[in-house]
Amino acid sequence: MATSNGKRDNKEGERGEEEREEVPSGLGRPRTMSDPNLVVRLDDIGLLHVNGPEGWVGAYSPDSRQIRINKFLEKRNHRVWVKKVKYDVRKNFADSRLRVKGRFVKKEDEMLMRELMSLI
Repeated sequence: MATSNGKRDNKEGERGEEEREEVPSGLGRPRTMSDPNLVVRLDDIGLLHVNGPEGWVGAYSPDSRQIRINKFLEKRNHRVWVKKVKYDVRKNFADSRLRVKGRFVKKEDEMLMRELMSLI
């Protein structure tokens, strides 16, 4: 069991590295600090260090990491960068309204400004 300072109690932490057997990694799911494949410790300045078996990156096995990277890349490829107008009526109405510094002018003020502009 891990204590508040990140070290394991003697009961569980007594077994050596050679006794530690690798548990199959998840299928891209987040790892927990209680995972038997991970060694978690705090250094002198309070930074958390997560060490896994050889070939692991952080808390992820190579297979699990590849699944997570592929999921990210697939989501990134499906992002929409082109702005699409849903309702043309709303766009036309917004384009016809008077703006000051990019903000819509109140209806009463808009009427007053249009009258003043027509006098010029």
